[in-house]
Amino acid sequence: MGCNRRDFCRWCDRVFSYSTRKSFTATNCGRANLRSQTSLILERQQFTNNNFFEAIADRERLTLTSNKTNYLAPSNPTETKLVEIWQELLETETIGINDNFFELGGNSLIAIQLMLRLRDDFSVDIPLGKLLQTTTIAQLAATVNELTLSPDNLAELPLLTLAPEQKERPFPLTDVQQAYWLGRSGAFTLGNVAAHLYAEFDNQDWDVARFERAWQKVIDRHDMLRAIVRSDGQIQILQEVPPYRVSILDLRGRDRQTVNKELAAMRDRLSHQILSADRYPLFEISAVRLGEKHFRIYFSLDLIVADAWSGEILTQELSAFYQNLELELPPLELSFRDYTLALHRFRESPTYQKSLNYWRDRLSSLPPAPDLPLAKNPRSITRPQFKRRSSTLEPATWQKLKNRAAKLGLTPSGILLAAYAEIITAWSKNPSFTINLTLFNRLPIHPQVNELVGDFTSLTLLAVDNSGVDSFVVRAKRIQARLWEDLQHREVSGVQVLREMQKQEGTTANMPVVFTSTIAVDTNQDQEYADGLGTVDYLLTQTPQIWLDHQIFEGGGKLLFHWDALEEIFPEGVLDDMFEAYCQFIDRLAEEEEIWQQSSPSIMLDRQADFNSTDATISKDLLHTLFWKQVRQNSQQIAIIAPDRQLTYAQLGDRVAHLANLLQQRGASPNRLIAIVMEKGWEQVVAALAILTAGAAYVPLDPQLPNVRLQQLLEQSQVELILTQSQVLEKVTFPTELTTICLDSDRLSEEVRGFDRLLNPIQTPEDIAYVIYTSGSTGTPKGVIIDHRGAVNTILDMNRRFRVGIGDRLLALSSLNFDLSVYDIFGTLAAGATIVIPEANKTKEPSHWTELIRQQQVTIWNSVPALMQLWIDYLNSPSVEKELGSLRLVLLSGDWIPLSLPKQIKSFFPEAETISLGGATEASIWSIFYPIQHIEANWQSIPYGYPMTNQRWYVLDENLQSRPVWVTGQLYIAGVGLAKGYWQNPEKTNASFIIHPDTGERLYRTGDLGRYLPNGAIEFLGREDYQIKIRGFRVELGEIESTLASDPRVRQAVVIAVGRQESKYLVAYVVAATESTSDRDLRKFLAQRLPEYMLPHQIIFLNSLPLTANGKSIAKLYPHQSKFCQKRYSFPLTLKQNKS
Repeated sequence: MGCNRRDFCRWCDRVFSYSTRKSFTATNCGRANLRSQTSLILERQQFTNNNFFEAIADRERLTLTSNKTNYLAPSNPTETKLVEIWQELLETETIGINDNFFELGGNSLIAIQLMLRLRDDFSVDIPLGKLLQTTTIAQLAATVNELTLSPDNLAELPLLTLAPEQKERPFPLTDVQQAYWLGRSGAFTLGNVAAHLYAEFDNQDWDVARFERAWQKVIDRHDMLRAIVRSDGQIQILQEVPPYRVSILDLRGRDRQTVNKELAAMRDRLSHQILSADRYPLFEISAVRLGEKHFRIYFSLDLIVADAWSGEILTQELSAFYQNLELELPPLELSFRDYTLALHRFRESPTYQKSLNYWRDRLSSLPPAPDLPLAKNPRSITRPQFKRRSSTLEPATWQKLKNRAAKLGLTPSGILLAAYAEIITAWSKNPSFTINLTLFNRLPIHPQVNELVGDFTSLTLLAVDNSGVDSFVVRAKRIQARLWEDLQHREVSGVQVLREMQKQEGTTANMPVVFTSTIAVDTNQDQEYADGLGTVDYLLTQTPQIWLDHQIFEGGGKLLFHWDALEEIFPEGVLDDMFEAYCQFIDRLAEEEEIWQQSSPSIMLDRQADFNSTDATISKDLLHTLFWKQVRQNSQQIAIIAPDRQLTYAQLGDRVAHLANLLQQRGASPNRLIAIVMEKGWEQVVAALAILTAGAAYVPLDPQLPNVRLQQLLEQSQVELILTQSQVLEKVTFPTELTTICLDSDRLSEEVRGFDRLLNPIQTPEDIAYVIYTSGSTGTPKGVIIDHRGAVNTILDMNRRFRVGIGDRLLALSSLNFDLSVYDIFGTLAAGATIVIPEANKTKEPSHWTELIRQQQVTIWNSVPALMQLWIDYLNSPSVEKELGSLRLVLLSGDWIPLSLPKQIKSFFPEAETISLGGATEASIWSIFYPIQHIEANWQSIPYGYPMTNQRWYVLDENLQSRPVWVTGQLYIAGVGLAKGYWQNPEKTNASFIIHPDTGERLYRTGDLGRYLPNGAIEFLGREDYQIKIRGFRVELGEIESTLASDPRVRQAVVIAVGRQESKYLVAYVVAATESTSDRDLRKFLAQRLPEYMLPHQIIFLNSLPLTANGKSIAKLYPHQSKFCQKRYSFPLTLKQNKS
């Protein structure tokens, strides 16, 4: 039979719910059209992406009384009619034209009913979003008077045709059912799991035979309990099925240990069950007999045949039949097949096409899923297992929260959604994301639609933008407004939107974070007793391709909520922290009015409080006074071993004092810069010490810089004096207006004779010690200004922490213009140790390093990782003598440390301690350290480490709020080591060095990304500007590099993006550990760990990575090929070779 809209209207005033369930009735259904009267309940969906339907029907309306002191009666026919409608819908007698809809108990479901009444009574079409923002009769009357709408423009409900004679014919799956069906296979990431409901009941007085008869009556009544899914993806209703019998395991009389073991085995078998979709039944009921009438009942249901509302129908009908086996319920004229076919026909309507166009236009602005911290790649999980976390809000607290929300124009479901989004924001790398909202979408196309068992679930994708510093209430209202607008186009499900996204972007998208509200359903979640089953004792849901599903219920006046999560995908402790933060947050929302107005509600846990407890006494020494102390205490100790001479502390002090006197005569003074332009040699040490002793500050410049660049830096530094060497003067032409002093000339030796007076320090610890230039994004180098206090703090911390003393010898490999040289010189001399200086033209030759280390018994190595790797590779050569036992301390910093390198170091130097160091030139050499004692198998990189003494590290979001453990954020440094700024560049100084608006602490923004680990260490995740987008996905190149480096077949790896912005692709450059390593091996390795869009388009093998003079890689020198290759390129290892 057919059912058109006019016929349906005549049925609508009937109450079709025969039970006491407080479900909504069809009273106003007939006035509905598809776009306005979807009875939307947030229902548990899960298959793919985020979607939450905020306009979930809130069953228990707020019991608030409007403020009548400002009562104003209606003054015209429109207002009078609107008051009548409100009185009916809100069940309130006295309503003034300025009373607030939400404070009167209004919610999104009532708003939908109101929208329908406006169409029928005024022929106006007011979108739900606008309607929910029009909160008084006066405002609504003004809007109604402005609008008229032709009946021809009203969207119609799907055309329903009742065809009981065809009920045995197969029919198509809905979008969500199809997603469930496909997702249960192992062909998809996080598949191999069914959309599934599992419950356990405890029953002390169970009549098994009576239950089986009652359950059979339910099966006979509801077609979908006899449904199977055919291999062609269509549903088939079986007309006859055998009587269902409960499987019972009798454990009466067994010991407690055996009983517990069997109960656990039953839960393990059924809780994550995947029933064969093509075989009846798609449910299973089993029981364990514990006493004569005491049973543990296990209920497993495939959600492809029933949604959450259906679960309530099944529970109540089962209870009714169990109580009265002779009960006969009114027959069901409507079938799920009829309903589904009507939906499929509706897709050809103009209304559906309009909504489809809306979502197509929205695709480009839909952000990706929340970027939550993960412990493993979802692809690696073959049998997903879900775990539940549960809690409640007691009635008084829950009512307080609803009251506060109503006063602000927010629905109960809406406020919980916003709170959930706030927690997701705190743990997401990015504050803009999409979540999956479940809609309980039973369209009012027949009076019995709410009596059917079936999966009526729909989804909607909700974009959340929590960037900026808006208050929580502003964010919540923004989320609600976004939802209300999207609901105008809810005819198109989130599943279909994802399919459109796949067509447009060419890749599969997934929205695995879900919000499910069933507040509109009268549930058994408060564990009340249900006849036929008993008391709910355990409940769990799961869905394919979902990470986290937050479900909210209302029962017994309480708010009940669960988080069902794929536990193993998250790092240990993350879900516990998130859930605890959520519980605390909603409790505070109920109790504290001020938290609603906070821009970043404090939801952090206390475990980070001690991460930065590094305060200690700050030394008042200067860099050079540390040296002079050693001159007095250890004058005959060897200070420098250079290729052509050795200098004791006394001899070095002599030269420094003489030169310092000369520099003072030439005008040296505090905070004035004197340039050092020299090749590697003992003269650099003398120059740096003398400049500081004279009261000035030094600026080291590389003599191998292009002449134009060198002149630019000299001018930028405003120097008048240059200290250099004779061989440099032969190659470099300095401006004639600048004075040059050549430290190795005979003339200088004559000039300094007679100057043996030791100068007293004239600087303060806050005066400039040195300026080192780093590259600038605009092409103009930035001169980093470091004072004595910061550099001395780092040096003393290092020497104390690693017991550096007189017996140590350090190989000084770094260039003077690289800040590792600051420790090479001043750290070594402050400890009374010895600096070993290589020949200037052999600073990058491993054979020369080996010779020096062996001959001079070097104990400390300090370099970037690439140089150590170069040396280890050299030592692995068969012809190299391996006896090198003197090294005790290896300091590595400035770049990623390959995971394999510490073990290689240990193989040559078993007693050596390897230390990872980090920080920034802007923070006095180093500010973070990590002793590498062992490498965990699951590490992607070596931890960055812990803050050093008097220095602090923060992981902050874009609003400078602390990030939780495991969550990526921007790295900031604070403390005594911070630079004073950039030389003569206040604009860049103010951009990089900021004052925290809440704490008042001065911070340096590193531009790096990182995260806290549970033990307080920080994990370095690469440069912030090392992120690119590939086909719309944000890609962190450092993540790909670290994943490659974790393969033992890879020694080093660099990944770069090639091509234009709109068509970028990835190229990986690999130094393999063995000749047999192939790109096929590495592709397979990467494919198991990274999503498809992060896989390199090419893998190019190199014999070595091109390096700068300080051992860092040079991206622009990498070769590029348009086709895959395995050719191995060789790169020069010295700067001289690079120039040639």
